[in-house]
Amino acid sequence: MFKYPLVTFLLFFSSTLVAQQKKPVLLKISTPTAICASCKARIEEYLKIEEGIVKVTVYPTSKYTNVLYLADRTNPENIRTAIANAGYDADEIKADEDAYRELPKTCKKPEDGGHKKN
Repeated sequence: MFKYPLVTFLLFFSSTLVAQQKKPVLLKISTPTAICASCKARIEEYLKIEEGIVKVTVYPTSKYTNVLYLADRTNPENIRTAIANAGYDADEIKADEDAYRELPKTCKKPEDGGHKKN
């Protein structure tokens, strides 16, 4: 019946696996201390290494970050903590003090000599 049964099986099996993948979930996080292009690049780069993150987009002028993630691999709390570990506030989680201290001056809060408030 089938000339190549192994190929047919592999095609069926791989299409079944693709169909079982879950859709990514969108999470909007307030990132009020991410206020410039450098902040944007740092957060997006930092979250690239986090498991389960599909896409990250930081909006410095609006002061929020959209994260598309796989719910079976990570969760909102892990994502917020990762942003805080990069040195930025994320919703109710404050930036890690050591990471914040390492940020360039342009990425710091106005009271610490960084960007002026708009």
